[in-house]
Amino acid sequence: MKRRNFISMLLAAALLSLIPVGCGKGLNIDPPAPVPGGGGGDTPTPDSERPTEPTICTNKVVAHRGGSAECGQPDNSRASLKYAMSLKCYASECDIYWTKDNDVIIAHAKDKFFINGLRPWEHTVLEIRRAGKLTNGEEIPTLTDFLDIVQVKDNCTKLCLDIKNLEGFPDYPSKAVMRACEIIAARHAEKFCEFICTSNETVATAAAACQVKYGIPVGWMSTYEPSKHLAKGFTWANMCALNVEPFATKTPKRTIDQYLNAGMKFSVFNVDQKKGDSNAIYSEEGVAYYVSRYKDLRCICTNYPKWLLSKVQ
Repeated sequence: MKRRNFISMLLAAALLSLIPVGCGKGLNIDPPAPVPGGGGGDTPTPDSERPTEPTICTNKVVAHRGGSAECGQPDNSRASLKYAMSLKCYASECDIYWTKDNDVIIAHAKDKFFINGLRPWEHTVLEIRRAGKLTNGEEIPTLTDFLDIVQVKDNCTKLCLDIKNLEGFPDYPSKAVMRACEIIAARHAEKFCEFICTSNETVATAAAACQVKYGIPVGWMSTYEPSKHLAKGFTWANMCALNVEPFATKTPKRTIDQYLNAGMKFSVFNVDQKKGDSNAIYSEEGVAYYVSRYKDLRCICTNYPKWLLSKVQ
């Protein structure tokens, strides 16, 4: 009898293993399992105690890569994220990539493709971490690591997740936004996050679909006319300051009012204290212009959040 019961249990276990999981093709709705070496000293808030939305924020300043240029910590690090949170910034911008083990890693790739010398979609999080650490000794973080940091009581700072383009490989950024949304939704953290999306139209299509499905805002980083944004499903344009008049140095040249008059939201990157970022405006006149238009902007991104907060508050 005991032998028959044991065999029955084995058969039941085998059948359960055949039941498919996940809500999308090749994707898994469950939060990713912890990756060895990821800790970073942060104790995650228990599921039942996690807030589902941030506290009210009184500014529109987004800290580019956590304000790493200002605080002296590595970009896309836990330390730089915590710096942005200490300033109570509206959001901390960070870059996301899909990994071979169906996770989402936060880093800024070198030469467009490489994190610790590896192309993330060809390697697991653990393999990428084993290839090197950040300059402050931290492990490369995942989206889950960053959510553990921001999804806490009394925090007002969101994550502004930059869907990075991988030229010639649009499927992987598309997977990054889809998988990120699954991880976020599994934690009920939709109100702690928003996306900014590369101008690549294939990736933008995936991001627009996720925006509808999950209700997470997406700003399209495209210089197309407002009509093209709206046709694609975007009501928020996020644009490089160097494409925006009256101080545009790149073409096409656009104006804030073009988008506002079309009923859209508009944000800009980067408005900086000094030279250093090739996508930033830092002249005294340019900074003064964006400060004067601050009330009209959805948000404003900078490498120097403490400095910019002193200008707009």
